[in-house]
Amino acid sequence: MIIQVIHYLYRAVLAPLYLNPSMSPIHPLVWTMAFAFQIFNAVSIGGYLAGYGPTTSSHWAGRSGTIFAGLLVWCAGLAGNIYHDDVLREIRRAADRKQRKVAAEQGRPVESVDKVYVVPERGLFKYVLHAHYLCEWIEWAGWWMMGGWKCAPARAFLVNEVTTMLPRALQGRRWYVRRFGGEAVAGRKAVLPGLL
Repeated sequence: MIIQVIHYLYRAVLAPLYLNPSMSPIHPLVWTMAFAFQIFNAVSIGGYLAGYGPTTSSHWAGRSGTIFAGLLVWCAGLAGNIYHDDVLREIRRAADRKQRKVAAEQGRPVESVDKVYVVPERGLFKYVLHAHYLCEWIEWAGWWMMGGWKCAPARAFLVNEVTTMLPRALQGRRWYVRRFGGEAVAGRKAVLPGLL
């Protein structure tokens, strides 16, 4: 559970309140659905830990290697997620700095900062357009490894992540091609290097 707390402290508190230079408004329905998902997720994990999953030390015996490997995978996914989120944030920060500099040179106030869209170039963005999605999937695959392959809540969480994010990534790649042209995104897949 601590890994979920760490992830959501980053995702729901630190990023929107302190790290993101700007955020688009969130529709109340999206917020409500996310909240409902987290409630169902918490109930699922609680039920698994309370009795549906391994409940004794003998159930967990011999699993320390898999748990440790899963933790390493989770940590790598979280680090990649944070890194690639920051690559995207830096695009906005750079645009903000540039627009403020131009406004200062022209002696006018900055009322709002225009959103700037570019094709990210750093890290896994060289290979895929949604590297932050890929890293999030890696993160939660690590959690599934830690819980064991039969851990239904972890498996359901990962399946939910992939099934909700993959269509957005595919649509996002089409948007990049329309916006920047096929040459600008040539060789980059949506989310899985060399595949999708």
